Amino acid sequence: MKIKALGKQFQVKDISYKQRRSLHRLNARAFWDGKIDPESYYDVLEKVSEISGLTEKDFKGLSMVEIDQVLQEVFTEYIGLEKNVDGD
Repeated sequence: MKIKALGKQFQVKDISYKQRRSLHRLNARAFWDGKIDPESYYDVLEKVSEISGLTEKDFKGLSMVEIDQVLQEVFTEYIGLEKNVDGD
């Protein structure tokens, strides 16, 4: 599957149902009770990195913040959280 982030296309592996459930569980921990747990949030991004198959080569020239943005975009696609283009 291809993901667009930062004006580039990234080729990532498809995600299985089991992997999707695992990511959902990690995400729930990161944002539990209306509070953000930074450590758990980065666990989510690391899991996305593992599942996606993206490597250091894919991130060449990107800052850590930009890498996080790419991984967040992959996560959004994996979980099915789509941005609403028309603002609804």
